[in-house]
Amino acid sequence: MPDFCFGFLLPTRGVVVEAGDDPADGSQILHLAKKAETLGLDSVWIGDSVLAKPRLESFTTWAAVLGATRKIQVGTAVMLAALRHPVMPAQSLATIDCLFPGRAVAGFGVGRVELRDEFETLGVPIGERARRLSETVEIVKRLMKEPKADFSGKHFSLREIELGLRPPTPGGPPIWIASNNADSGLRRVARLADGWITNTVTADLYRECWEKILAYAGEAGRREIGNISRCLYVTMNINPDPRKAEKECGDFLSAYYKQPFGEVRKKNLVVVGDGAGIEDRIRGYIDAGAETFVIRFAGGSQEEQLENFVSGLMPRLS
Repeated sequence: MPDFCFGFLLPTRGVVVEAGDDPADGSQILHLAKKAETLGLDSVWIGDSVLAKPRLESFTTWAAVLGATRKIQVGTAVMLAALRHPVMPAQSLATIDCLFPGRAVAGFGVGRVELRDEFETLGVPIGERARRLSETVEIVKRLMKEPKADFSGKHFSLREIELGLRPPTPGGPPIWIASNNADSGLRRVARLADGWITNTVTADLYRECWEKILAYAGEAGRREIGNISRCLYVTMNINPDPRKAEKECGDFLSAYYKQPFGEVRKKNLVVVGDGAGIEDRIRGYIDAGAETFVIRFAGGSQEEQLENFVSGLMPRLS
């Protein structure tokens, strides 16, 4: 059996965009999650945003997807945790783990500077988001592990706070932290994360970032860092007709980011083509140490993309 896993990013923003001025059809998300589980994927994932990229609310959707499926893991890729007071995600994660033990993965990320309006509308200065995220991770971990928690930081101070809710998973659901090739982010991963999420645009850069994480962990005295999960977030369009895959993906991403497709590819890991063509790119990352792949399908039918992925790529990597 391969020692890597595949997950599918549920289109929680896509159903909102498709609805326009009408109510979003959330049942599509539950249907796709069930289909992914039936097709043998290991996990499904949910994005997060409040105002900048309107989508279904993350914690509510997270619980609904867990309830609609039986055993598949459900994670966030990624949660903008700094938008919330740390006690709130701690309570939510502990609750999710009580209801669905061992099935949740909390992926946390800083968020890009382009999200300034969203952060500042919710009372978080954009320049504080990284430090707030680090403090949030520390607080969430303490609240889910310790009967009473103290914390003194730049943004949050807690004294003898008792969550009063003990998750069945020791220490609570694992927290994976997103970072590309930014030293501050990679240091955060090295110091705090149970897993690393990235969308570095080449396998060589992926390897370079991982080596930095190992070095930073050594500086921090964290010897078990080599055991954390390593996750690659991939935007993909897979189709037996590579030209169709290229066009569908290009049209989707150009509209989504309001930039030419070529510019989007410089900043995001995007793979398109048939199974054989995509296999070479994915194997490069496997060789570099990636273990979990979160796939965002760009363009075309989500169901068709899922089926193409399962029939055209997964057997090549099994």
